[in-house]
Amino acid sequence: MVYYVNSQGLICIKQNIQLLKKLLFLSLLYSVNSKAVEHKINLVTEHLPPYQIVGNDSYDVTGFATEIVLETLKRSGIQYTLTGYPWVRSYNLALQKPNTCIFSIARIPLRENLFTWIGQITEKNNAVVWGLKSNPHAQKITKLNDLKNYVTAVNKNDVTHLGMIANGFSEGEHLYVLKHTKSLLKILFKRPEIDFIIADDITISYRAKLANVDVKQLQRAYEIKVLPLDFYLACNLNTDPQLIKKLKANLTSIHHDGFYQSTINKWRSKMPHLK
Repeated sequence: MVYYVNSQGLICIKQNIQLLKKLLFLSLLYSVNSKAVEHKINLVTEHLPPYQIVGNDSYDVTGFATEIVLETLKRSGIQYTLTGYPWVRSYNLALQKPNTCIFSIARIPLRENLFTWIGQITEKNNAVVWGLKSNPHAQKITKLNDLKNYVTAVNKNDVTHLGMIANGFSEGEHLYVLKHTKSLLKILFKRPEIDFIIADDITISYRAKLANVDVKQLQRAYEIKVLPLDFYLACNLNTDPQLIKKLKANLTSIHHDGFYQSTINKWRSKMPHLK
């Protein structure tokens, strides 16, 4: 190999070495940052008191299930963001975005292969058909198929919507589908063609408060035992397996070391079914 050495050439070599050092440093920095991003979870949820209570700011989320989920992330040492959206948006984000997890989501057969299921975060509960006390048809509902004679409002893509479709109900004929949770109870009062809604014993009083109506104006028409509201924390299928492993282990520990029960006790006054 032949070298041509002069002062200009030597300077050029030194500059190239410095450039290589800078490029190597930037490459390492990018690698570290990429790993940091990979170990971050984006949590999405909806306003569903008392499980999740979204304040005026969509990043201000409290509630019973929220405390369980955030404790799980804390024990796992995982950084996160938490945002409350309408249910349809949260659901789609969790379906489409890696390292995105959603709560509280009911675990049903239709969803089983769509998510990685971390664990249960609430007590078991069943869906309930509610109507106005002035509705004479409520007394006629003795089995699920009786509802096919009426119009029932449900929230799009939630467990009641998907569950009713799985049980032979059709949109437009038996079901009136809403995009926003806050509209569910209001529509029962404003739209006479809507006979019933589907909610549950835990959230109905909060829905009534949200809609500024008296819960005593409602009657419990029928409990849908084939639609258990078994709420979970679940993640996108392409979420980092190491994060999944940590989340599962730490949520299990929460159920075993008393934190879950102590959180239930704290929220007992806000969750009448637990009294």
